[in-house]
Amino acid sequence: MTTPLEANVTLGTAEDPSNFTALPPVVPHVSTGGLSWCNEWKDPQHVLFQLANVCFMISYLAPSSRHGILFMHATLILGFLLFCTWSWNIICAADIFTWNLAFIFFNAGQLLSIIYQMRPVKFDAELEDVYLTLFYPFKVSRSTFKRMVHSEFAQIMSLHAGEAYAMQNLTKTDRLGLLISGKINVLSDQQFLHHILPCEFLDSPEFESSKANTEDKFKVSIVAATSCRYIYWMRTALEYLFVKEPYLATVLQTLIARDITTKLYTMNTKLMTARGSHLDIRLPSISSAAFGSMAAGDYKDPPRSIKHNIFAETPFAGNIPIQKDTTGLLLPNGRLQMEPLRELPSTDDLASGVQSWLDTNSKYHGHHTPDHNF
Repeated sequence: MTTPLEANVTLGTAEDPSNFTALPPVVPHVSTGGLSWCNEWKDPQHVLFQLANVCFMISYLAPSSRHGILFMHATLILGFLLFCTWSWNIICAADIFTWNLAFIFFNAGQLLSIIYQMRPVKFDAELEDVYLTLFYPFKVSRSTFKRMVHSEFAQIMSLHAGEAYAMQNLTKTDRLGLLISGKINVLSDQQFLHHILPCEFLDSPEFESSKANTEDKFKVSIVAATSCRYIYWMRTALEYLFVKEPYLATVLQTLIARDITTKLYTMNTKLMTARGSHLDIRLPSISSAAFGSMAAGDYKDPPRSIKHNIFAETPFAGNIPIQKDTTGLLLPNGRLQMEPLRELPSTDDLASGVQSWLDTNSKYHGHHTPDHNF
């Protein structure tokens, strides 16, 4: 009975007994029974092959976030590196080694690109304060803000005390400025209106109101009270940027609207009625007059006799009183339905009427208003 080793050896002939050929050793196989396409299965591969596939399985479980994609490419690089080691040292297959080496380079390129995009974007201390105060609450990324303040779209300028950013009836409203540091005064006909402090827009009302016509001029003068630094964007540059960054356009429009509202309420604190109460810019002609009269005790409830006479002289149609009046019809629920009045042509000058109303009902108290930070 011959052993497997003896069966793999062919002895030489009688003429040349020393001539023999050694055959490859017989590797035991596992029988698979009914699988006709795989009659015999090979032994499991080397441990490096198994570890490489474990790395691939882990990489595919990474989340879809940026850090998850970074982890996925790093794990794939490790798996392909194990494959390269296995193919070069264990099975000695040049084609498998070459393919896995190429996959390593591809994933390494993706990994470096993601790391570059995740690099920390830093600004100067002044711009950092602007970003954290205005744009960070709206989730604007640092890379987007960096592009916005790049020299391609924006310019940073300085003003000394007394220098003007804009002159009344001279400077065009074709740009948008944002104060970075310092303090600026807004004047109208040499009369002080309000301050502009850091992280506030210099000309948000003019920028918003002159969208249709960039040839409009400033109606106020904007003059530096101290040494200032500001950043400004030309309207055309912003419009070009907004096409590529629609979310940034929405955020900036929101900031401009909020800045305009702040300036309106700042001016509202300076307007007071003759009784000393502030005007309400939401309903200046109704709420202020109503609350002013009630506060002064001018409002009185109608006398009981008047209310009694309304129904005492009312003819009845069944059980429903109907009262006709020169101004309308009294309904069953007690409400008075008013008939529309005819509109009469007015010969009064609107501008003189507004001016006379301001002269008699409000006064400007600029010197009584303390300086606020907005």
